Parts: sequence; structure tokens; C-alpha cells
Amino acid sequence: MKRLVFAAAPVSVCLTVSAMAADLGVRPMPVKAAPAPIVFSWTGFYVGGNAGWIGSENSISNDVIPTPDAALGVVSGVSEGLAALSTGSVSAGHKSGFIGGGQVGYNFQINNWLAGVEADFQGIGGLKGSGSITTPSGGTVVVGVPVTSTLSGTTDTRWLGTVRGRLGFLPTPTVLLYGTGGLAYGDVTASTSLAQSGTNGFAGGGAGSFSETRAGWTAGGGIEWMFVQNWTAKVEYLHYDLGTGSFSWTALGTPTSPFFSGVVYQTETTSVHFRGDIVRAGLNYKF
Repeated sequence: MKRLVFAAAPVSVCLTVSAMAADLGVRPMPVKAAPAPIVFSWTGFYVGGNAGWIGSENSISNDVIPTPDAALGVVSGVSEGLAALSTGSVSAGHKSGFIGGGQVGYNFQINNWLAGVEADFQGIGGLKGSGSITTPSGGTVVVGVPVTSTLSGTTDTRWLGTVRGRLGFLPTPTVLLYGTGGLAYGDVTASTSLAQSGTNGFAGGGAGSFSETRAGWTAGGGIEWMFVQNWTAKVEYLHYDLGTGSFSWTALGTPTSPFFSGVVYQTETTSVHFRGDIVRAGLNYKF
């Protein structure tokens, strides 16, 4: 009998403790809830910076109106022959350099689609290019006289800005594939010069230039990655075209030339087409 009493005692104690715990309102430890998933949103304003490579494909063409031979008092064919030597195209803009600046924009996301607008402004370095066309060694004969002629040109784009629309698709919440296009504008310069001389002592030439801000278009695309909330990194390609600018100038005989001394013997019109390509990386902060 004593054994039964001692065996039942632990059970009785446990039941008594459990009952006391219930009376005291003790609850089991709660289970921690899983953290809420991070929601990536692309909607909002952003600012950032960019840097990369720019390559120009500028081209120069020169057209000439010769002063009539009769007005110059020379035999037929002289002014036309000199004009032919200074007419043509000069490859002066196949250069590459550095481009860098900043951008500001706004995105609006609808499900997996994004629409937005972006404006940027960049400085450019190393894009100045030059070239020339020269008659073959020994010169080209103009009415029996060998003439040497060199037409030279330079171009440069010193800064560039764009205002573009963007339309993109989000294959994942953090990756954006987009196309972009719109207005491009930039500060451009160009110059040309001509030097001609003949074995009969003739020497002449001239030069002209211009500098202006031109507007055109740009188009391209890129990929952008939201690597943490509010921060994105992108790689982008753009082609830009600022159109064609032109300027006029004259060629005249040098003061020491026995022919056409101080006289305009032809009028030049130089046209320059400014265009190129950009590959750059950028970093943005979204508010």
C-alpha cells in the first residue's frame, strides 16, 4: 500500500503544478511571424550621375562657286580647275572620348510595365577631330600648270544634353529593360581651311569656322537594376544626331601672289553633319 502512495505522489504534484500554472494565466511562448517580403517600386522621382564612352562620326563636305574666268582676266578653265581641287569631303570627326554628367527623371510603374521621362547633361573630352584632302604628290595640272591643293577641316562637340521618354518592361521586380528616345542638343564647332599654290608662283587660300548650339534627336536603350531599395544601376546605349550646320567663306590670292593678289577667286560653303554614339553607365537614387 505504501508503494502505491509513493508512486502516485509525483503524478499528483505534476497535476497540482499544472493547475496552479493555469490559475496564474501562464501562456505558451508565441511563434515569431516571418518578416514581410521587400516590395520594390520604381514609381517616383530620381537623380543620378553617369560616365562612359562617346564616339563621333562627324563629316565635312565643301562646295565651291568659282569666280568667272572673265572676271578674273584669265583663260577659260583656271577658276573651274582650282575650284575642283577644293571641292569634296573631309573625314574629320571619327574620334572617341570621355563623356560624363548627371541626370534627373521620373518613372511610373504599372504592373510589369514602366513609363518615364529623363533629362541629362554631360561634358565631353577628347572628341576634337581633324582631317584633310591633298592633291597627289607633284600637284594636279590646271590649264598646264601643276597646282598643289590642301583642304583641311576640324570638328568638335564640347557638351551634350538630352530630354527623352523611356518605356520599359520588368521581367523581374528588380530588373528593367527599356527603350528611350527624344531631343538631343549640344555645343559644336567646325572649321575649314584651304591652301593652294602653283608652279607659276600662284598662291591663295582662305579659312572659315562656326560655333553654335544645335538640336537634333537621340534614340537607344538599356538595362537597369534595382540592387537595393531606392538605388539603381544602369548601362545604356544612345545614338545621337545633331543635324547639319553650314558656313561660307572665301578663297583669295595672297598679297605676294602674281595672280589673283587680294582677289576672291572662289566662294566656299562648308557643311558639317554632327552625329555619334554613346555607351555609358549610371547610378540613380529614387526618392
